[in-house]
Amino acid sequence: MKSAARPAQYMRQFSSGKTNANAPSSNLGLYLSAGGVAGLGAWYAMGGFNGDIRSKIQQVNADSGDVALSGDEFRALKLKEVRPYNHDSSFYVFELPDNKRSGIFTASALVIRGAGEEPKDKDGKPVIRPYTPVNPPTDKGELVLLIKHYPQGQMTQYLKSLKAGDEMHFKGPIPKHPYKANQFEEIGMVAGGSGITPMWQLIQEISSNPADKTKVTLLYGNKTEADILLREKFDEISKDDRFKIVYFLDEASKNMKAEKGFITKEHIQKYLPGADKGEKAKIFVCGPPPMLKAVAGPKKGFQQGELSGALADLGFKSEQVFKF
Repeated sequence: MKSAARPAQYMRQFSSGKTNANAPSSNLGLYLSAGGVAGLGAWYAMGGFNGDIRSKIQQVNADSGDVALSGDEFRALKLKEVRPYNHDSSFYVFELPDNKRSGIFTASALVIRGAGEEPKDKDGKPVIRPYTPVNPPTDKGELVLLIKHYPQGQMTQYLKSLKAGDEMHFKGPIPKHPYKANQFEEIGMVAGGSGITPMWQLIQEISSNPADKTKVTLLYGNKTEADILLREKFDEISKDDRFKIVYFLDEASKNMKAEKGFITKEHIQKYLPGADKGEKAKIFVCGPPPMLKAVAGPKKGFQQGELSGALADLGFKSEQVFKF
């Protein structure tokens, strides 16, 4: 999604930690452009299949006959159903053959492309997009994506044209960040719009393991209540004292408990673990480029890039932060 002066104004407001009376008050156009994952280059940014990522893949895919997807090639999956979620988002449920698992693990993603007359970019190349599934990696028989539809989005408009029985091509897992239970005492998350999906994958992993005592605080920004993805999941999981969910909205009803406006440096300092926690804490960030730049600094290509923005101002080191 293209934006003119808004990103620069947003970043000036964010980095100062102060509210600028002349700064834009809307999150629309900032949060809704989040892609969810960095893409294929995340594999290279993490050094390929080494260390814990390698063992994680081997653990999850020990029985290769039970896994439907491959990180080496695109494989076709049939669309089982589309379930509308809100005014501009839907669940797309794809069938995994022979009741297999997808092969996705925490934290990883996949990439998709169309089948048949698939969408092409301006250079005539197939449009390929990364997504993080929202159902547990242990699920068998189906894979679920939560897709936000953009009027100018080639892939999302293509997906809207599909009907049950149509196919899409999938490739994965694409490793993102290795996760081990109780590796950190606290995890802080900053997400905007559809950038919530990798956060949900991680939260889902922690919540499913009673032995994982990690405390998680999520700061999640959207324009309105209607734009909050997976709200029912987060409201339910908030009953678990390991999790604290803080919504940030431009517009909220009187009955909605939420911070108003952008997630600022002051909010990060108020809610998330501090830099002084060192290796005992980790901060994850996922959102559109202006938000990512303001919070943690831009990525360098597909690599993490130098840490800057609000988190750097608050004293965090690069090893304490991961940009999805």
